[in-house]
Amino acid sequence: MSRRLAAFLLAGLALAGSGAGDAAAMKERRPIRSTELPRPLDPDVAVMTELEAARRAGTLAAYDLFIRRHANHRLAEVGRRERAALAAGKPRR
Repeated sequence: MSRRLAAFLLAGLALAGSGAGDAAAMKERRPIRSTELPRPLDPDVAVMTELEAARRAGTLAAYDLFIRRHANHRLAEVGRRERAALAAGKPRR
């Protein structure tokens, strides 16, 4: 084996050995896994929550935002009816 190759191998071994402690430390500092986060809401539950928020706000703008965001959802028609009642000045049931 040539001296140059021997020096290269020794340098490589020295570098590999110096990082062994760092690898263990990096493993300990890993972020919390995403599986430990709360599960996302059911889409229908999320839309219902937004409709309830529009009801609490009680403004045309809140209903408009809800309807724009969920125009194709089945609860959009409920939002449209409630918005129309609010615009007409009728009390909500």
